[in-house]
Amino acid sequence: MDLKDTLSDELVQVSRLALTGRPQDVQAQIRQSIAKLRRRSPEIATRLAALLSSLPSAAAPLREAGAGMVPIDADSRLALVRHEYPVVVGDDPALGPDLLDRIDQVVAEHGQITALEAQGLPPTRSLLFVGPPGVGKTMSARWLAARLGLPLITLDLATVMSSYLGKTGSNIRSALEYAKSVSSVLLLDEFDAIAKRRDDDGDIGELKRLVNVLLQEIDDWPASSLLIAATNHGELLDPAIWRRFDDVLNFDLPSVDVRIRMIKDLFDHHDDVEPWLPVLVDVWKDKTPSDMARQVRAMRRRAAIQGVELSRAMVDGVASSLREASTENRRRAAEILSKLGFSDRQISSEIGISRDTLRRSRASGNK
Repeated sequence: MDLKDTLSDELVQVSRLALTGRPQDVQAQIRQSIAKLRRRSPEIATRLAALLSSLPSAAAPLREAGAGMVPIDADSRLALVRHEYPVVVGDDPALGPDLLDRIDQVVAEHGQITALEAQGLPPTRSLLFVGPPGVGKTMSARWLAARLGLPLITLDLATVMSSYLGKTGSNIRSALEYAKSVSSVLLLDEFDAIAKRRDDDGDIGELKRLVNVLLQEIDDWPASSLLIAATNHGELLDPAIWRRFDDVLNFDLPSVDVRIRMIKDLFDHHDDVEPWLPVLVDVWKDKTPSDMARQVRAMRRRAAIQGVELSRAMVDGVASSLREASTENRRRAAEILSKLGFSDRQISSEIGISRDTLRRSRASGNK
């Protein structure tokens, strides 16, 4: 997509959000536009950033479309679901090729419902996202809703769960009925909290009946909507739950290729990152995407606040991890630090390589 098409798309999106009368959504979209335009049109990105910085902050607007219809808890009077439309996302989730292909397939199916129905086939109606915290499950659900152009309805477990089990069941039924009444993406986060194994001796009959309700609801979910359940603990789910979903997507820690792509994107493809790339890919091999994003943001803030080069700010950001890196990547880090003006004593202290080893490595490289 060329710059003209990008600008056209961003203008249409901002205009659409502006017409909804929610300034916070407009600001979020402008931030996304700045990220896209930073390298391709830095002048426009700078002007947009200046415009944003000149605006006073405002309280987040009420997002519930048709708030009068949103189900509420009878006692607390709090909404049982959070309703977001349009769904505004920043960067795409860091996913491997297999997950991307399967999510693309879901989007394609919902764009061709008529063609599928002509063959007697419904589109994918339910997905189960399984994986540890921070690997992109919630972000992927929001991304899917944005791509489908549907509202995102999120079950608020804090409000739904009650000390009175019968009331919890009633709350969940009300929330599910509401979600079925509109074309939407329903996100059931922390799904294991309401879909536990029915052979758990610690649970009583009401919770087991609740699982039966969930099974029936998943079976009957309308083709015009998408139900996504996300869990960090797939082992806690009732076995029958797994069979009810159209597809189960396992979210793992990012592969080497995904880490490389993500690191480049997070640093906005900055030149200072290139020599550090093998080191970061190694020391962050056990990091989740959210952990990586958090560390990169901290490095970039440090560079901006201290007025130093990004490469210099990165030293502090990865220092604690360098000692756990492979020998090869610690030597790479030593070379980078040396070029940045660090003494052998400082390098040894930072990455745990003796000065004798540094000298031998340097001598070997000079031969």
